[in-house]
Amino acid sequence: MYFKHIKSCLLSLLLTVVPALAIAQARVTARLDSTYVVLGMPTVIHLEASVPEGQSIEFPHLDPRGIVAWDDTTAFLLEWADRPTIDTLATQNGMTTLRQDLEVFPFDSASLFIPAFPFVYAGDTLRTNDLALKVIQPFDSLEIDPEKFFDIKDVLTPDIVIWDYIGWVLWPLLVIALAVAAWYGWRYYRRYKRHQPVVVKPKKVVPPNVVALQALDALQEKHLWQNGKSKQFHTELTDILRIYIEGRFSVPAMEKTTDEILDELYELHESQHSSMNSLHQILTLADLVKFAKYEPMADENQLSFMNARMFVTQTAPSESTDYEKSTEAEDAGAETESDSEPQVKP
Repeated sequence: MYFKHIKSCLLSLLLTVVPALAIAQARVTARLDSTYVVLGMPTVIHLEASVPEGQSIEFPHLDPRGIVAWDDTTAFLLEWADRPTIDTLATQNGMTTLRQDLEVFPFDSASLFIPAFPFVYAGDTLRTNDLALKVIQPFDSLEIDPEKFFDIKDVLTPDIVIWDYIGWVLWPLLVIALAVAAWYGWRYYRRYKRHQPVVVKPKKVVPPNVVALQALDALQEKHLWQNGKSKQFHTELTDILRIYIEGRFSVPAMEKTTDEILDELYELHESQHSSMNSLHQILTLADLVKFAKYEPMADENQLSFMNARMFVTQTAPSESTDYEKSTEAEDAGAETESDSEPQVKP
């Protein structure tokens, strides 16, 4: 019975001492950057709390307008610009230090008393030390001598300096000179251009048969039907001929069917039967390949290509011969010029 009583006493003692030790370990302080500050200038109040690591402490709940300070029986408000935040400075020897910086602005000159700030820790209230702040009026010590004040002076006439007015004269003269120069330049340009002959280099028009033969050579280099692309081969072949017919006979062949094209070219029926037969063979076979999925033989493909070249050659306009001759003459002239260049021997 005696030991049970001792045990209950020890338990009560522990429940009383342990919270007191925890509270004793926590420490809160408040300090100012300076105890003197000029009226309207900022100063910073530093609130610090040191608590065991892993423990939390509640900082004072502050008025959103600022901090209330006292001068005897008069209350003054120390305003702040930004809402302060709580920062963790360091953790050392099992203690965590927290700090809150309050930047305040005093707007009344007085000797102020700032009451202690209350913290809440482990259900108990801890208070910091009180602070004292002296707000100085910067003009209190200013001595004003009435004899040093003078009446407003009369308006003085400035001295005339010729260089101050040079710009007002030079700039207008420069603008006038530039305008006169531009006017004479424009007159000279118009007079000079009026006597200059306008040389317009005629644009060399490539005959449609030359364009068609070049396209046929390019088609031959693709080897389409040799690679099993007969439909693509006949499509491109007929497109070349349709473009040639439009340029040569002014027949909109790209918009017409095979029968319509042959009907339009009625003037060739009597003069060039072989050309019409070649064209008929090309277009008919192409229609079978494109629309009836006909697979032509290699000889048929080769025959269509040869007939296309023959049709273009036989129906070519006479002007194309002059064009070819002029092109050959230009090529020959270019080769002559290149041969006439001096050779530099190494």
